[in-house]
Parts: sequence; structure tokens; C-alpha cells
Amino acid sequence: MSRLALPLAPLAVAFAAGIALAPWIPPHAMWAVLAAALAASVLVLVLGQAVHALVPLLAAIAMLGALRATPAPLPPDHVGRLPLPITARVEARLAAEPIVWAPDRARLALDVERVDGVVRTGRILIGLYGPPPPLAEGQRLAIDARLERPLGFRDPGVFDAAARLAREGVHVTGSASAARVVPLEPPAPPWPARVRRFALAAFAERLPSASAGLLGGLVLGDRTTLPADVQDAFRRAGIFHVLAVSGFNVALLAAPCGRSRARPAAAGGPQRPAASSPCSALPPSSGPSRR
Repeated sequence: MSRLALPLAPLAVAFAAGIALAPWIPPHAMWAVLAAALAASVLVLVLGQAVHALVPLLAAIAMLGALRATPAPLPPDHVGRLPLPITARVEARLAAEPIVWAPDRARLALDVERVDGVVRTGRILIGLYGPPPPLAEGQRLAIDARLERPLGFRDPGVFDAAARLAREGVHVTGSASAARVVPLEPPAPPWPARVRRFALAAFAERLPSASAGLLGGLVLGDRTTLPADVQDAFRRAGIFHVLAVSGFNVALLAAPCGRSRARPAAAGGPQRPAASSPCSALPPSSGPSRR
């Protein structure tokens, strides 16, 4: 490592430490420590003791990291300021294509416009129960939903889903019957959504139903047509996640692996794995042993 990079290491560590400490430090204390540390740094420099300015400077940088990790306060009209839980009529715009878990299960990400006729802002996640109507990204709709705050597990060391949603700007979740969804305008999906729908239709047209459902899950995270027994098999194997967020990455890796496992050599020579393949280091497939 170059010595020129070493002076930045304490600054980076201090900033990271501030981010880690952010949940336990009140915002007013962060500002107080930041002001005091900056004042101490300036004072030490004025007195000609530059060597002793490092500690207050690192403290100031740590507080900058803590302030960076502290979420901004919600605006007055944010949906997260409502007295939850409540049942309300929400008018909103679809922020993304609906995520369909099953023919009667879906999740909507909504950018709120009104709640019970009052102007509101913020994003909410709604779980739908029952076959949903045709919906597309950017479409305005109204829905009668039960709104509540996200809940996370309180066990130490367990993944905190509520904290993750808060970092993504989601402070309210909810549930509703699909029959309570009222489109306020016809669907007009943007081109990425149209391409996705075209790909799913092409899979269904050219492949058997199970294969089309599996490919749609691996590449696009859509499990609508995937048979229940196949989903259960993925769950039992502990690899259900490849059908969702990481599925596309798995597909990108599997494609070159499948094509380059072995290439025929000229003049009847032994088969060799492609040297440029990312899978060339993998062991060859099982076959008859040679002695």
C-alpha cells in the first residue's frame, strides 16, 4: 500500500465509526460534539500545536459520519406522520411494476398523493390478497388499505426489516384486498415494463410451463407461473433466493458455464475447458475414470 494513502485511513475509520454509532447518539448531541471538536481544532492550530489537532479533527469527522447516517425528519405531510394503524383510502401512483409472488399474492410500491382526500407524500408498500387487476408502473390508482408501521424482529443480531425499509424511505406498509383496487387511469407501462412482459410471454410461448416459470423466476424474479412444487423444492434446498433478487446474477453466471464446460479439440484430442471462461477452474463433470 502506498504511504500516500495512509493519512486517509484514520479519516475513513472515524467516519465509519460515526456511522456505526449514529443509532445511539441523539442528533443534538452530534451537532454539539461537532461544534466543540471544530472549535478545539481551530484553537489548537491557532496556538501552533498542529500535532494535537488530530484528535478533535477525528471527532468532528466521526460526527459528520453520524449525521450522514441519521435519517432526515419526515415532512409534515408525510404519510409516516399519520396515527397508525388506520384503515384509509389511498390515492397513489405505482412507483414500480407490481411484484407478483403468486396468482393471488402481490406487492405494490406506491407513491402516495392523498389519504382520505388529504394531500400526503411518501412511499408505502401494500400487500395485495386476491387476483389483482391489470396494473402498470406509473399508473394512478385508489385503494382501501390497512396502513401500519413496519415491524422488525427485536432479537439481537437478527436482520431488521423495518430498519432497512426506513433506510429506503419506506415508513408505512399495509395490506388490502385486490378487489379494493380501483385504477384511476388506463395502464400505460414504460418501455422497460413492456420489455419484461414481452420476455415473459415469449418464455410461456416457447417453453413448457414449468421451464417457462423457472426461467422467468431466474431471469426476472417473476414466480407467478412457477408450479408450487418447484417453489417448495427451492425452499427445501435453501436456494429460494435465486428466484428473486439474485436470480439474474445466477443466470448470467450459469450461461457461460453451460456453454464453455468443454470444447472439442482438433484431431480427436482430449476435451479441454475454455481458458477464458469464468468456469474454467470448475472440476469437469463426472464421467468414466481413466487409468
